[in-house]
Amino acid sequence: MKKKLISALLLVSMVASLFVGCGAKETPAEAPANEPAVEAEAEAESSAEEVVITYWGWDSNFYQPMMDAYSALHPEVKFEPTAVEWGDMLTKAQQALASGSELPVIVPMDITLIGNWKKLGIMEDLNTYGLDASKYNQTLIGAATTDDGKLIGLFENICPSGIGYKRDLAIEYFGTDDPDELQAMFSTYEDYVAKGKEVAEKSNGEVFLFHSGQAVAEWLYFASDIANVTDNTINMSDKMTDVMGKLIALRDAGAVDTYASGTPEANATYAAKNHIFYPTPDWALTYYIETNDPEGAGNWGLIKAPAGYSHGGTAMGITSASSDAQKKAAYDFITWCMSSEEGATTARDAAGYITIDSTIATAEFCERADEEFFGGQDISELYYFDIANSMSIATPSVFDNDVVSVRNDVAQQIMNDPAMTLEDAVAAAVEGLTALVTDDSVTIK
Repeated sequence: MKKKLISALLLVSMVASLFVGCGAKETPAEAPANEPAVEAEAEAESSAEEVVITYWGWDSNFYQPMMDAYSALHPEVKFEPTAVEWGDMLTKAQQALASGSELPVIVPMDITLIGNWKKLGIMEDLNTYGLDASKYNQTLIGAATTDDGKLIGLFENICPSGIGYKRDLAIEYFGTDDPDELQAMFSTYEDYVAKGKEVAEKSNGEVFLFHSGQAVAEWLYFASDIANVTDNTINMSDKMTDVMGKLIALRDAGAVDTYASGTPEANATYAAKNHIFYPTPDWALTYYIETNDPEGAGNWGLIKAPAGYSHGGTAMGITSASSDAQKKAAYDFITWCMSSEEGATTARDAAGYITIDSTIATAEFCERADEEFFGGQDISELYYFDIANSMSIATPSVFDNDVVSVRNDVAQQIMNDPAMTLEDAVAAAVEGLTALVTDDSVTIK
């Protein structure tokens, strides 16, 4: 969902220096004796039959540079991308199926909707193409695998998530900006409640730990180990008790402000002096923190949340209705993006995405060039090895998008109404989800 709440898209030129090693390797000039072979290879490529790859997607910061770089190597492959918002992708595909319209060759599937894509049954099983799934992040491989073992897509990036903080406010209210000391200070959810109350009292209610109840609920939702669905039952009461119970405790401690997440007003808080912590998936460093607080270089730090979690993520897959030539080219493109040095480097440098291929994502490859923005802290090690190796993802379901929609609504109700109890919040969540889920065979409890 990273991308789901992105408030400002950056031009590729603005993020081309996001990571070290982003410059292209210098290639020595070919000796004259090799020129005929090079010319013959170029002629062979130019004479290859053209393959058109259609694509629906929303993140042009990723797909456009990837397509441009791949086409430079494979001029016979032509891409035809169509801009489609992430929330409209599934509906558009369902409408195409109903009307007999053509589907794209490649579909990016957001993790919140990947359970729906599995149920739709229109995606190729990448295992049948000879993919070695063992070299990829197994948590994300599992998220893209159906109950009967079909792998319908490869995730574009890892999306580990932590808690970003402002160093100046941390020193003022906690006496330190050292990430190790703060990590020890905030190792449990109860620690956030206790410290949040202290900050509220010390600042006379002017400073909060967090800027948005919706943002906090989003973090708690992704970090929760309670499955949304068990068999044919949506565990809404249990899930919302876990998420909203923690949010209400923080609210009652005066630790959370009332901004609606992702609004211009909420985004302006990143550069202000009233909020200390922000739930921070790795893509939010660029899209939120550095964008909304450009003068804050050196004033940010990062710690782990009490439970390691992943927030967001998109898997690219191939529709089964595509031609054999399209499927072959699409598979080559997808695996080139994640599992070739050039493709993974392009994704890293253009979009800030770290490949899920563990054979490429070494410590050197993952080193971020913006660590000075975070006071020289080794956030790369923290994100891509410490958090990524311990994070978990709840099993996706076809109801996740509905659950998320209700979660956002109820979280804002909690912040707008200080008298709203956990019992009230859970009842509102169950009622809201019941209105969205019309399948009589599904039980909501």
